[in-house]
Amino acid sequence: MGKIILGAFLAAIAVFAWEAVSWTALGWHENGFREFRDESTVAEVIKANVTSGHGLYMLPSMEPASKMATVEEKKAHEAKQAKAMQDGPYVYAIIRPGKGEISMGTNMILSFVRTLICALLIAALLSQAALFYPARIAFVAAAGLFAGLTSDLPMWIWMEQPARDTIVNIADHVIAWIIGGAVLGIFVGKDPVAER
Repeated sequence: MGKIILGAFLAAIAVFAWEAVSWTALGWHENGFREFRDESTVAEVIKANVTSGHGLYMLPSMEPASKMATVEEKKAHEAKQAKAMQDGPYVYAIIRPGKGEISMGTNMILSFVRTLICALLIAALLSQAALFYPARIAFVAAAGLFAGLTSDLPMWIWMEQPARDTIVNIADHVIAWIIGGAVLGIFVGKDPVAER
């Protein structure tokens, strides 16, 4: 158990370090960000039109057709929504309309705790596998790929996240957990043993 905890802790440090480099030095995440032509005007429009505070907002709104009284109203509502989605603009955004308390220290602590929990989970799985060291790295890297496919690919499929950003995010997960697997594989896992 001690090796699992030590390995997971050191892997979490390695993954956390990669994520810091990935987000602050490489620039491959920020290169996908776009800017509004007139940011202050857009900010004022958002503040004036937010209906219920901090949260997820969509344009066009996805008001459920179930609120409509008749079948005809539901069909008309769904047709209007489909046309608005097709014609655009389309927005899927997290909006905080006013001031917010942002603490880089708190965010970094939470990020490390998240990484540590992930490392402990994959360490527990890896501890049950009989694999040579390179296969241990591949096992953990596969977990990174799984994370990307389950968290980022749906954003491309359903929310129109650009393909470039989806690929970068998935690649980031895989690279992070190749690094994590290289550390974790030293401490966790069993070498295969030939049996008669």
